[in-house]
Amino acid sequence: MDPVTLQVIGIVFVATFVRGLTGFGNALVAMPLLALVIDMKVASPLVAMTAILMAVLMLVTNWRQVHIRSAWRLLLASAPGVYIGLKLLTSVEGPGLRIGLAIFILSYSVYDLCRPRLAHLKNENWAYLAGFVSGVIGGACNANGPPIVIYGTMRGWNPEKFRATLQGFFLPAGLFILVGHAAKGLWTDQVVHLFLWSLPSVFVGITLGSLLAKRVKKEHFRVVIHTVLIGSALMLLWKALGGA
Repeated sequence: MDPVTLQVIGIVFVATFVRGLTGFGNALVAMPLLALVIDMKVASPLVAMTAILMAVLMLVTNWRQVHIRSAWRLLLASAPGVYIGLKLLTSVEGPGLRIGLAIFILSYSVYDLCRPRLAHLKNENWAYLAGFVSGVIGGACNANGPPIVIYGTMRGWNPEKFRATLQGFFLPAGLFILVGHAAKGLWTDQVVHLFLWSLPSVFVGITLGSLLAKRVKKEHFRVVIHTVLIGSALMLLWKALGGA
């Protein structure tokens, strides 16, 4: 097995573990790290494939907790956003996408660490805006979680509903993105090869993360994860700007 494949498997495992523990965040962890070793046009469909599998595994036991009214609004609005994001993925040069992804992750990590007090949203129609923004980011770099997380936080969902509704959105939204990747010719032999080699790490990571979800102090884990995110985003930004 070549070194690049080994690195990809390790990154996918860590990202999958985070998804099992928190319900989201796999793309935030995986994309900046994968972009350091493989092309963005390979990393994005690879993360999309693994994300679909994760959502299915997590929905098997939690589908009854999905907040249907919000999920369908988020999904409906995400479709045009995905189209725009895919156009960016296939038309913008690699360094530009890497810089945009790094800035996005840095912004979200700072936001989540500072935890500003946000207004409580009573009107569910805000889901359309959150879904559209999520679609754009998802189509471009497959990191469609943060806008939905912010929306769910402002809606005041309980933890069970929060995790389940995320998966209820991620599964069909991920299918949209996968179809878009296929239409753009991004399902290459390299993507399929890396996905197949990563399958064991997906199952192990999601299982371990889910088992530890109720035992780990989320605040401590959140700080560690965002420290890793900020570090990986800075490395990605350095490389995109011409670092060695």
